[in-house]
Amino acid sequence: MSTNSTERLSAEEFLRASLARRVPKEPRPAEPVRQSKMGRLAVVLAIATIASTFLSGVLAWEPLTFLYSAFNFQSLLPIRQAILANWVPGLQFALALMAILTAHELGHYFLTIIYKVPSTPPLFIPFPLISPIGTMGAVIMMQSGSADRRQIFDIGLAGPLAGLVVAFPIIGYGIMNPEPVAFAAKDPMTMYFGQPLLIQWMAQILSPDNADKFVTIANTNVSPFLMAGWVGLLVTGINMMPLGQLDGGHVTFGLLGAKSYYVAVSAMIAAISFMIYTQVAMFLLMLVLVFLMGLRHPPSSDDTKSLGFSRQLIGWLSLSLPILCIPARPLMML
Repeated sequence: MSTNSTERLSAEEFLRASLARRVPKEPRPAEPVRQSKMGRLAVVLAIATIASTFLSGVLAWEPLTFLYSAFNFQSLLPIRQAILANWVPGLQFALALMAILTAHELGHYFLTIIYKVPSTPPLFIPFPLISPIGTMGAVIMMQSGSADRRQIFDIGLAGPLAGLVVAFPIIGYGIMNPEPVAFAAKDPMTMYFGQPLLIQWMAQILSPDNADKFVTIANTNVSPFLMAGWVGLLVTGINMMPLGQLDGGHVTFGLLGAKSYYVAVSAMIAAISFMIYTQVAMFLLMLVLVFLMGLRHPPSSDDTKSLGFSRQLIGWLSLSLPILCIPARPLMML
């Protein structure tokens, strides 16, 4: 018995060893490679966004006018003059705006790390030459279904709050130091930026004698720091709209669960009506993307997780940010 048993075990061991040689080794997980590629993409997009926002500041937030002038007169002289005259305010605008956007996205990103929710690093979106502000903001993409309802609420709200913490001192400095760009395009029509309520209120506190000048500001009179704050508030206000998977959509999902869909439908109708009223189509691409992604927020890993009183209070108050951060008439040509 013992000999047969020994022979049988030897045969099984031989068979195991033979199969082990034939079965290919499992491939190494691709996650580190994917993360490395995402990291490189994030760096490239950040550099491209710094360049595109710098160009917007250099061209006095009116790039299309400069491009039209260069094409019409077949000369790059106005653009060269703008670069030489405005490179300092252009750099100030780009770096101040990137500070706000970076704080916003890191607010999301750090919480995804704390909550162990797989996500991409912050991905900035450059928008050169066509857009007066040079960017469409930034995003991070989270793995769906990997965070519970409370975590989604926290991650969604952390970004806007972190961005505002950086935006307020930049806006304050811009109000107290209203030095505009040195060179602007010669155009019979002047571009005006309507100021949101938050900037108007800050102007009444910091510069009460000149508060009336901070209702609408021409692109030739706005300082690069105030303009960076203006864009930062605009991005915050748009992101806090209670639509789909925008930050406001995460907040309303945390507050209302699946019922947040009805809020999203109402907000989409209001946003379309706002664009028709103001005749400003700068939000159109964003609304199309939100609509294609869907107005209904995907379920979390645990939809039953409650927020508690303090989170609910902060969440409902935060939904006023679109009204406070988005001007009634963002852009006007007069």
